[in-house]
Amino acid sequence: MKRYSHYLLIILLIFFESCGTSVDAAKVEKTKQLVESREFEIENDWVNPMNGGRINLIGNPNFIRFKKDSVNLFLPFFGERFAGGGYNDEGGIKYNGPLNDLEVRTDSKNTQIIEFSARQNTENLNFTINIYPEGKVDTKVNSSYRSFISYQGEIGEIKEKDRK
Repeated sequence: MKRYSHYLLIILLIFFESCGTSVDAAKVEKTKQLVESREFEIENDWVNPMNGGRINLIGNPNFIRFKKDSVNLFLPFFGERFAGGGYNDEGGIKYNGPLNDLEVRTDSKNTQIIEFSARQNTENLNFTINIYPEGKVDTKVNSSYRSFISYQGEIGEIKEKDRK
């Protein structure tokens, strides 16, 4: 009986080890193709304000749509505004225009990193987007007028109604 328990333990260890390292190759390839096409959308499920707890965004409109050399985005903002007047009437960070100072690179773990800047009226915005191989996304936004904020979501294809 003791001998069988050792074999069972070894089999269980191998099983749990393989579960922790499994990768969905099809999802990894799709993520890579979306980023290379520069036509994709990011929808966030969570926002992490600098001074506060994590906030669920499910049901709240938010998006980052890349269309070749431009981006259209709306991200709800929860945090402090330091200067430059009041909050805008959109209730968040909104930009529709060219990808300024665009840099795209891949790190040693195959995370694709996209960095670009934008200008919303007199506010300067810097974005760093980490797209992980299986499609999870972290977006960090630094602003000249607002506190730091980050978002977590997933990459996907642009929905047909939003292609215009």
